[in-house]
Amino acid sequence: MVENDCNRLKSELCKSIERNNADSLLLSGGLDSSILASIMNPTYSWTIGFGRDSPDLSFARRVATKYSKKHTEIILTDLELLTIINKIIYLFKTFDPIEIRNSSVMYAGLSKVREEGISTIMTGDGGDELFAGYNYLKRYFSNMQVLKAQLQRLWDTMHFSSSLIGSEVGIDVKTPFLDKKFMYYCKNIDIDKMVGKHVNELWGKFVLRKCFEQELGAEIVWRTKLAQEEGAGIINIRNLLMERLDDSSYKEDITKALSEGVIIKDKEQLYYYKIFRTYFSPPKNEECSSARCPKCSCCFKWKGRFCRTCGAFPVTPH
Repeated sequence: MVENDCNRLKSELCKSIERNNADSLLLSGGLDSSILASIMNPTYSWTIGFGRDSPDLSFARRVATKYSKKHTEIILTDLELLTIINKIIYLFKTFDPIEIRNSSVMYAGLSKVREEGISTIMTGDGGDELFAGYNYLKRYFSNMQVLKAQLQRLWDTMHFSSSLIGSEVGIDVKTPFLDKKFMYYCKNIDIDKMVGKHVNELWGKFVLRKCFEQELGAEIVWRTKLAQEEGAGIINIRNLLMERLDDSSYKEDITKALSEGVIIKDKEQLYYYKIFRTYFSPPKNEECSSARCPKCSCCFKWKGRFCRTCGAFPVTPH
């Protein structure tokens, strides 16, 4: 990576942070939020964990020690997480397990921070989308043109739960990676600079990693990508929910769901669907002029082939 590339990237990101100013940061210890920490030197930073062995906690601690003035770890109990899950299902009108788990991380962070009197906070939303950071994109790393097309599709359909959750809990969420001017700059970076080889492996977000390696160190910069639900340990809620439903009840309930036009894939999703039904009618009862999801019968209102109601992918609405 040439020096000019890094100088321009850092300059554009610094200007975006100035335009989206905040003195508090949700810090996962992943690449994007760690980069923000190294530039903004937050007065306050927070990390969420479902259990004290959540991977994000130790990584964020390393970054916070160097760049944050006061760092707080938010450790969720079973009851707290289950309460948040109920709120996410209602707020997003969904029973998609991945959306619920990932958004629960954001809800936990933003709501706890707001309770502390903080009114504005920064997040690293958008880094993975702009710089090819998602693990599923690795299958396209050998063909830059295909990768570019996949990124364009991702840019056209990406959405972030932080905005809606922020509005719900009363906190202003600043997202420098999603700043319009910064996004315009990023979308014009040569696609070849998004991917590069490190220790005989191709990595996404290569330009970000190389440009901030000195500030963050190899352990943070070359940290393996984890989804929010994995880094915060929220993924472990699956085991708890699986234990709550016995096999006979599960069979009975998925048969009932099927009669309502919903195909349930496992006990975790059934748990979420049963909560969904306490708030909403079956998706098939929605009036719509659009096509419907073949897995849950909801009105398919989105671009792409991902259903935000049930999480089915890929789907062909009909």
